[in-house]
Amino acid sequence: MDMNFKTPQSNTFLYKVSDTSTAKPIGIFTAQTPSVNPYKALFNPKGYNFFNMPMSEFKNILNVIIQLESDISISKWGEGARPDEFSYQLNRISNAIATTQFNGRIDISGYFLKRVEEAKDMIGEDCISFIQVHNNISQLYNTVLQLTSEEGFRAIQNKALTHLKEQQAFA
Repeated sequence: MDMNFKTPQSNTFLYKVSDTSTAKPIGIFTAQTPSVNPYKALFNPKGYNFFNMPMSEFKNILNVIIQLESDISISKWGEGARPDEFSYQLNRISNAIATTQFNGRIDISGYFLKRVEEAKDMIGEDCISFIQVHNNISQLYNTVLQLTSEEGFRAIQNKALTHLKEQQAFA
């Protein structure tokens, strides 16, 4: 199953309420995975709490998803394959957080929502810049919401399992 998340071009986005005291982990995975598994960071029997996660752990998960998307693209289209929109958005998120340093845990989607709110503060400065910055960060925020949702993360886990099974079939 090929799941590509599309980010809406509108300036509207969902707000996910973050209450770390009641947040339940998502993506709990207890089934067997192949012994050779470069995507094992996506399969945690305890799941993931994106409401209360170290940024370094999110970066690691994001890098594994980027590698998965790249591996799938290469297996389908060859070495020179161009990234699809979802891969492009993942790389933009990775670049946006590449130099962030946090000690402790944060609400991952809340972090990006804060960046959207900060972009809104630019409205009085330069209208064209505001629109560009706001649209760009809103797209990143929407992609993060998709990644950190139960449905979205399950889709990525299923994508990884399918790819691993396909690779074993050709081995």
